[in-house]
Amino acid sequence: MAGKRVLGFLTQSGVVGASSSSKLASLGGVRYARSLTRRPASRQAQEERTEEARAMERNFTRDWKPGDVYAPHDLSAAEARKWRAKKAPTTDAFDVLSLNPLDLYKNFSVMSEYITDQGRIRPRSQTGLRPVNQRRLAKAIRRAQALGLMPSVHKHPEIMRKEQQRIEDSKMDRY
Repeated sequence: MAGKRVLGFLTQSGVVGASSSSKLASLGGVRYARSLTRRPASRQAQEERTEEARAMERNFTRDWKPGDVYAPHDLSAAEARKWRAKKAPTTDAFDVLSLNPLDLYKNFSVMSEYITDQGRIRPRSQTGLRPVNQRRLAKAIRRAQALGLMPSVHKHPEIMRKEQQRIEDSKMDRY
């Protein structure tokens, strides 16, 4: 009954021609009539949707398997960041320069590149070193810390001074 009313309205208002009203009746009435009355999406809107879908695909690098259970939070941007591939250096700097890390324990600038702000030795996944050189580097860092050439817990005072100067300079630039 409702389908006939919609069909009658559409034919009277001129949205659907009289020849197509028989098609509407034969194809199920209301559903088909609604699809005919919709405006076709513009090309620009379609391109925006596809671009948005591509961006979502780039952000969500997690491989979902059939049967995986997920919560709405699993689809958030914060969760997607956890699944991003972390890029590590692919070449071993010590091999390229043909240096032995154990010989560089006195060179603070080299050793400080492989230590976090808290004084921890960076893992191999971040340094990109071969296992042999990673072990040698760790031994050289521990040796430098034991000899007092390098702080074990915090940043070196020289680095802290340079960072403080940068902060002060940036404040001065603002005013």
